[in-house]
Amino acid sequence: MDFDTAVFYWINEHLQSPTLNAWVDLFTDKNIYPIPAIAAVAALLVLRKKQGLWFVIVAILATLANDFLAHQILKPLFARTRPCHVLGILNGISCTHSFSMPSIQAGNLFVLATVAALFFRGSGWVVFPLAILGSLTRVYFGVHYPSDILAGALCGTIIGILFCRLYRSLFPSYDFKPRTADMNQPPQNILLIKLSSLGDIIHALPALRTLRQLYPKARIAWIVEEKCKDLLYNNPDLDELIVVRIRHWRRHWNLQSWREFKASLKRIRGRFDLVIDMQGLIKTGVIAFLTQAPRVIGFDKHDCRERPSAWFTHEKIPFMGKKVHVVDRYLAMIQALGAKTVSSEFPLVVPETAEAHIEAYWKTNPELSAKPIVAIHHGVGFPTKRWPMERFAQLGDRITQELGFNVLFTWGPGEEESVQKLSTLMKEKHWVSPKNTMHESIAMLKRMSLCIGCDTGPMHLSAAQGVPTVTLFGPTNPVYSRPHGSNHEVVVKLQPCSFCHKHSCPTQIECMTAITVEDVFSAVQKSAQDHMNARTA
Repeated sequence: MDFDTAVFYWINEHLQSPTLNAWVDLFTDKNIYPIPAIAAVAALLVLRKKQGLWFVIVAILATLANDFLAHQILKPLFARTRPCHVLGILNGISCTHSFSMPSIQAGNLFVLATVAALFFRGSGWVVFPLAILGSLTRVYFGVHYPSDILAGALCGTIIGILFCRLYRSLFPSYDFKPRTADMNQPPQNILLIKLSSLGDIIHALPALRTLRQLYPKARIAWIVEEKCKDLLYNNPDLDELIVVRIRHWRRHWNLQSWREFKASLKRIRGRFDLVIDMQGLIKTGVIAFLTQAPRVIGFDKHDCRERPSAWFTHEKIPFMGKKVHVVDRYLAMIQALGAKTVSSEFPLVVPETAEAHIEAYWKTNPELSAKPIVAIHHGVGFPTKRWPMERFAQLGDRITQELGFNVLFTWGPGEEESVQKLSTLMKEKHWVSPKNTMHESIAMLKRMSLCIGCDTGPMHLSAAQGVPTVTLFGPTNPVYSRPHGSNHEVVVKLQPCSFCHKHSCPTQIECMTAITVEDVFSAVQKSAQDHMNARTA
C-alpha cells in the first residue's frame, strides 16, 4: 500500500467522526465566505490604500494564472484519477470527474498566502497555517491525494512569488518589503505599548525613565487606554501621548468609532523605528504590527499573557516567569536595548487644580488631618481578590482604638454604594473620601501615612509616591505584583490553590477568607512602627 492510500485508511480508522465532519463541512462551506472576504478587501483598501489595492490586483491575477496552469496544463498532463473514485472506503463522497493532480484549491490558497506574506510583514504566521488547514480538508474528504495537495501548494507558492517579483519589476517605485532597522544608529522615534491597567501603567514608569536616560534625544510616545491617560499627564520622559478607546470601540462600533480608529491608526503607522510591547496581548501585538515598525521588542511567548502576541515581535527578551517582579520585567526590556543602569523612579504629575481641590478638602476637615491618616481601600479589580467587608470595618475600628490613627475610606468608580455600606459597619469615627478624579486620587493618597487594601491599583499608586502599604494577596502572586519598594507589608495565607489568577473561585475563596483581622492588624502595627522608627532616625 502506497503512502497516499495509507493516509486515507488512517483517517478512516482514527480521525473521522461526526463532530469533526461537521466542523470541516462548516470550514469548507463557500457560502459563508463572500461577506467576510468583501469586508476584508474593503478594509484593506481603506486602511492600506495603494498597498491594499495592489495586493488585491496581484492576488487575483496570480490566482487566475494558477487556476489556468493547473486546470489546462498540469491536470491533463498527469491525468491522475481522484481517490474518491478508486478507493472503496471513500464511496459516497461527492467529487467531480476532473483529474486530481495538482489540487487547484491548495494552489489557490497558497497563492493568496504567499502574496499576503510578501505584501504584509508578519502575516505569514497567520495565512500559511490557514492555507494548510484549508488544503488538508480536501484530503480529509478524499477529494485529493496528499501528494496532490503538496503539488498544488508548491505551484501556488511559486506562482505567488513570481507575480510579486513581476509586480516589483514593473513598479519599482513601490516596494512592499518591510522596513529594516539600522542597528548602528540609536532609534529616533520610539513607541511604548501599554494600554492598561492602573497598576500596570505605574509599574512601567521606571522603564520609561530608563528608556529616556538611554535615548535622551529620541522622541518617545506611549499609546494608552483613555481611562489610564491621567497617570501619564505631563510626564517629563514622554514627548507624545496617544490615547485610544479600544474597549469603547468594541462595545459601540459605529461610524464615530471607525473615525477614531482611523485617526489613531494614522498617528502610529509608519512613524516609529522601535516599538516596545510591554503588555503581551493579542491586541497589543496587532497594534505593534500596524505601526509597520522595523523593530518590535516583546516578551518570550511563555511570558505573554496571550501567547499569540509573540507572533508580532521581532526580538524577545529571555523567559522570566512569575518569580521576577513586574517592574523588573519591564526594566529588562530596556536593558535588552543596552541600558547599563536602571531607574527606580515613578514620576507622577498632577495639575494644580487637583492639588487645590484636595487642600480644600483638608481645610474643611481639620479633625481628619490632625492625626496620621490611614487610607483603607476595599475595592478590587475582580471578585476573587475581595476581602470580607465586615473585616475591613473591624480593622478600621482597631486602628482607631489601639493606634490612635484616623481612618479614611477611599473608593473608585462604581464603588460608592459599597463604601457607604462599609461606613455603616464601622463603629469608630472615620471619614469617607469624596468622589475624586484620577488626579485628585493621586494627590489625596500622597498625603496618607499608610494605605491598606487588596492587590489593586490604589496600593501601587500609593507605593509609587513613597507611602507605606499593607496589601492582602490571594489569587495573585506577591512576588510578581506586590507594591514595589522596601516599606511595604504583604499579608498572604498560602493555600494549595494560591496564585491561581482566576476571576472566579469554585470553592469559597479560601485564600482571602483565611486572612484574619489579626493578621492584617499585625502587619499594620509593624508598618507603623517601622515608619515611626524611620522618622525618629
